[in-house]
Amino acid sequence: MSDAGRKLSAVGPAPGREGASAAGERRARHERAALAILGVLLAVCLVGLAVSMGRNARLDRQVAALSAELETTRAVLGAYESRLSDVREAVARLNALLEGEPAPPAPSTEEPAQ
Repeated sequence: MSDAGRKLSAVGPAPGREGASAAGERRARHERAALAILGVLLAVCLVGLAVSMGRNARLDRQVAALSAELETTRAVLGAYESRLSDVREAVARLNALLEGEPAPPAPSTEEPAQ
């Protein structure tokens, strides 16, 4: 027989291979979908992290500003307390003078030597 007398015909896929290739394609689609979902979740997590870091930085700046304001307020409060103590002593001396009692000694205005 010669090759010229043969007829060519299309050969279909083997019976077991058709189902296997369709299953492989479905698996590949599921893997791509899973990777896409993981990518979206990663992007959402990164955005959340960026927002959280920005909020933390803003809160750190607020804490620093409030700490500085607290120190200033404490210094002012200390000055007011000192002044209030001086006024109380003066009132006590005036009261003692009105009552005819010996006046308590006036506080010294000199700084103690160190």
